[in-house]
Amino acid sequence: MEIPFGHVENNTLFRSAFGQVAALQLKEVKEGELEAAVAYFTARFDKLKLKLEEIEEKINSQSNKGSFLSSLQNIEDSIPTHDGLGDYQTLLDRIGPLKSLLEDYVQKNRAKNTEIKQALLLELDAILANNDQEEAFEQIKDLKSRWLKTGSADQSVRAELEEKFKSGVDGFFEKRNAFTEDKKMLVKARLDEYQGIIAEIKSFIEKKDYQSSVDRVKELQKQWKEVGRIPENEFKTVNDTYWKVTQDYFDKQKKRRSSERKLKAKDEKQSLKAKQEILNELKSLVQNAFGSEVKAFDALKTKWKNSGHVSKKAHPEVHESFMQLSREWQERQFVWNLTHKKNKGFAKKDWKSQLKDLTRVIRDLLHRDETELKSFNENMGNMHINKGSFVDMLNDKLKTQQEKVALKKNLLKECQEKIKQL
Repeated sequence: MEIPFGHVENNTLFRSAFGQVAALQLKEVKEGELEAAVAYFTARFDKLKLKLEEIEEKINSQSNKGSFLSSLQNIEDSIPTHDGLGDYQTLLDRIGPLKSLLEDYVQKNRAKNTEIKQALLLELDAILANNDQEEAFEQIKDLKSRWLKTGSADQSVRAELEEKFKSGVDGFFEKRNAFTEDKKMLVKARLDEYQGIIAEIKSFIEKKDYQSSVDRVKELQKQWKEVGRIPENEFKTVNDTYWKVTQDYFDKQKKRRSSERKLKAKDEKQSLKAKQEILNELKSLVQNAFGSEVKAFDALKTKWKNSGHVSKKAHPEVHESFMQLSREWQERQFVWNLTHKKNKGFAKKDWKSQLKDLTRVIRDLLHRDETELKSFNENMGNMHINKGSFVDMLNDKLKTQQEKVALKKNLLKECQEKIKQL
């Protein structure tokens, strides 16, 4: 079978090398599994390609292009180890120009932001020269808002510009605080900000919006610390209210999460029951697997997939039973199909004759598997490696080979017993 952008070597499917990227091992494939494996890994590539196309479309259609630079970088970084089959070089060729476009866009934006902030600093100098404190105060608030809304300046001057602006604004308020009336206004503004934070947290509680609001509440907690000083007696009152409201919010948040965990545990219990029922159906199917319909097995696989989540850590035996029964069903199907292929007129024979043909094929397969197992054990005995991922891989292969031998023996015994009963 020809495999675009891939190849098979020693029963292992590889993604072929391209550019400076080495070939990538994807999966060991048995007889009859190659086509499905190729389709799976091709779909993996198509999914990554679609993701890139979606990002490219957003870059072309949206004004905030710079926000997609990290997404492009993530896709580019993933390509050398991405387990799929397709023209990855074309993806890299598309990513390169897009990255250059976005980097240029970001650089131009920062240059523009630098010019804006330099102009705002000139406005700040004019405001600081204004002797009308009330007018200057409103101008400072407006200027500060525009400064915060302006994006980052160029890295080479960013710290200098921020320091100049902070120094100018801080100097203004230090001068303003010298006047009692102005100080009262500042206290009122800060008190309003404190009360605004409390009101926003209260609104989340009233709307029972605990799931989407948690990040915002954490931002509000940081904002609370940065509002600034107010007279101690006023701060104590508002601070006591703030702590009561935030405690109420997080208590209810904790209660919601606890309810979700209980609901999840209940759902998992139902899923476990459903999976155990599917295992019983699969056991019955396996017992009659010789020549059974593939659709029946596929239907059970789909049913298993849709039966809900069951933790592999909490119930490893459930997942292992499904995998073991699935392997046994596939092995029985393989033996049946191979026997059908090797024996002319097999389908028209009576059941006893078919069992005899099956017995001969299983015996040959068992001999082959036992020979391979013996050879594998001898080769492992000659190796002087006692740890590491390579040894783990060898042990996994050994376990698989042992399971194949054990299964063939069981199938052989089953066929021989059925012949005796006829």
